[in-house]
Amino acid sequence: MIKFFRKIRQNLLVEGKTGKYLKYAIGEIVLVVIGILIALSINNWNENRKEQNLLQTYYKQILKDLDEQKKYSTQTIIQLDSSIVSYETYIQLFKTKNLTVNEAVDALNKIERVSPYLNFRFNTMETLQSTGDIKIIPEDLRNKLITHKSNLDSWTTVNNGNLNIYLTGVLKYGEKGLGAFIPRLKNQTNIQQAIDKHINPIETILSAESAFIIKSYTETNTRDRLKQVLENIKIMEDIIKQELKVNK
Repeated sequence: MIKFFRKIRQNLLVEGKTGKYLKYAIGEIVLVVIGILIALSINNWNENRKEQNLLQTYYKQILKDLDEQKKYSTQTIIQLDSSIVSYETYIQLFKTKNLTVNEAVDALNKIERVSPYLNFRFNTMETLQSTGDIKIIPEDLRNKLITHKSNLDSWTTVNNGNLNIYLTGVLKYGEKGLGAFIPRLKNQTNIQQAIDKHINPIETILSAESAFIIKSYTETNTRDRLKQVLENIKIMEDIIKQELKVNK
């Protein structure tokens, strides 16, 4: 093709048709420029298409992660509700006048000991940040995702840190003898009397109270945070589903 155009230009020069030669040369340059622009446009279209396909893939992966977080948060809230109620039941008992030490200790033993450590997974967001692909996410959604992950990380650190403090307290009141007040010893008078000589129930109750206050505060705070997580997830899901619908 290049040889063909070159031959035409040479013939025009030989024939002395300089004016036509210049017009032809300019026309040829214009055609080349147009060809380059078309090639660039096609390349840009292909790149944009690749980016859109990648974005669609990320959207679907994010929705999957958010759905897992939603299920995890809902289940954790149920666990927290149960634990919080068990502590509130213990608190309500103190509205009864003239409780005995044993009644107070028995009530303490009915409080749920276990509290859930948080462990959120957000693999897609970690991939987006590590690869730099986070930049292809629209700004509004990108900011929401970044804030969401930051909140999850922060709340997980606080919750799990407080539970570590609680467990330390649990060990302390266990050492003070609360563990001796267990159901199987109720019919073992001799054993219980021997244990009673070596423990201080009041110290035990105060130590337990301190630990359970931390646990209760943490659980109530975490439950509120998880409800906020569910609200944020709903907002992000709606945005992503709309994006998928528009770019379908």
